[in-house]
Amino acid sequence: MTLRISRRRFGALAGATATAALLPKGALAQTRTLTALGHRVHQTAATTGPGGDATEGFRKANGAEVNWVTFGDVNAVHERLLREASLSETSIDVAYLVNGRAVPRNLQLFEPLDALMKQAPIEAFDDVAPGLIAPLKVGDALHGIPVRHATNALIYNEALLEERGVTKLPTSFEELTELARKLTFKREDGTQVYGLAFTAVFASNFLTLARCLGGDYMTTDGKIVAAEPPMVKTLTLLADFYKAGVLPRNFATVNNEEITTWMQQGRAAMTINPFARLVTYNDPSKGKYGGRFKSLLPPMAADLAGKVAFAPTVEFWSLMIPKNAKQKPLSWEFIRALSSKAGTTAMALNGNGPVRISAYADEKLKAAMPYAADEAAALKASRIHLPAFDEQARAHDIFVEETQAAVLGRKPAQQAMDDATARVKPLLG
Repeated sequence: MTLRISRRRFGALAGATATAALLPKGALAQTRTLTALGHRVHQTAATTGPGGDATEGFRKANGAEVNWVTFGDVNAVHERLLREASLSETSIDVAYLVNGRAVPRNLQLFEPLDALMKQAPIEAFDDVAPGLIAPLKVGDALHGIPVRHATNALIYNEALLEERGVTKLPTSFEELTELARKLTFKREDGTQVYGLAFTAVFASNFLTLARCLGGDYMTTDGKIVAAEPPMVKTLTLLADFYKAGVLPRNFATVNNEEITTWMQQGRAAMTINPFARLVTYNDPSKGKYGGRFKSLLPPMAADLAGKVAFAPTVEFWSLMIPKNAKQKPLSWEFIRALSSKAGTTAMALNGNGPVRISAYADEKLKAAMPYAADEAAALKASRIHLPAFDEQARAHDIFVEETQAAVLGRKPAQQAMDDATARVKPLLG
C-alpha cells in the first residue's frame, strides 16, 4: 500500500523536522509534573517575593513543573491530604503537614525517608533546629522534613514601657510578672491598658509562661505533669492577673485579630505570639506605634536561672511524601531543593519561618528581620507544646478547657489540673 502525502502535509512535516533539529537535546522530552499540596502561604513563600522562586533550580534540574494544589484553611489541607494518603494511589506527590497532625497514625501514611536521605542527603541536615526533628519520627524512622516554623516570643511595646517609666527589661520571671502589673493602667482619657493579652485557645501560649517556672502539660516522652507544682503555680498567677485586670475581661474569647488591634492601638502592652507578628505590629500605617514593638525571650524564674534552659513553644510544617505517591524520587528532589540552605533562605526572604539556624546569619534576612538573632536563639531551644499521640488534639482541648477554668476562677488551679490529668490519661492508650 502506497502512503500518499500532500505537498502541504509534506511541507509541514519537513518544517517540523527542521525546527526539531534546532532545539537543544532533550527539549522534546515530555516535561514531568510534580503535584504539591499545601496552604496558599506555602506556595507564596516558595515562589514569590524578594527571595525569588525557590523551586526554579529544582524545575530546571529535573525538567519538571510544579502543580500547586492549595487551600486557605489548615483543616481543608489536612482533610484532603489524609484522604488522599489513605487511597490505593494518589496524584499528590509531596505535601505539607503541620506538627499537630504528625501523630503516629498519620505519619505511617507517609514514606520513611531514611533510605532516600542515605542515597541523596539533605544539605547540612544538622543545621535544622533539633526540636523539629523528633516529632516526625515513628520509632527510628523519619517521615518528614521541616520547612516552616512559627516560634513564640513575648512581644512588647517599648513606648508603653517608657510611658510607665520602665528603663530596664526583666531578667527573671518574677520581674516579668511585676512588669505586667506595672503596665496595667488607665489613661486620663479612660482607655484601659492591659499589661498582658494573648489568645486563650492555644496551649502553647500558656506554656510560654509555664516553662519559665519549669512547668508543662506533658513531657516529650508522654508523661502528664500538668498537676505538678510548676504548672499549678503558673495558673494561680494567671488567675491573680485576671482578677487584677492585668488580663482583659474577655480573656477567654479574644482572638488574634483583636490582640493585634489592641497592640497597635496601645491598649495592650505585652502579648505572646510568634516572632513573625512583629512585622504586622510594626507596620507604621496601622497605628502610631510602628517600629516600637520588640521581642523578648521570657526569662526563667530566679531559682531556675542557669539550671534549666527556657524552651519556647513552636509550631511547624514539614514536607512529606505519601506512601502511595507515584514519583517518590522526584518528590525527594523537591524536598531537597526547598530544604537546602539556599531554598531555606529564599523562602525566609519571602516571609517563611526558616528552620535552619544558619539562615538567620544572612545579611539580607537580618535587614528584613531585626529580631533575627532573638528568633534564632528561640528556635534552637524550641520544643512543641505536646508530644505526638493519636488523641493529641482532644488532649489539647481538654488542657485548654481546664486551664481557662483555672484562670477565670471557676476552679482552683490544682483541681483544674487534677481534672485535666484524669481526663487526658485515658486518651494515651
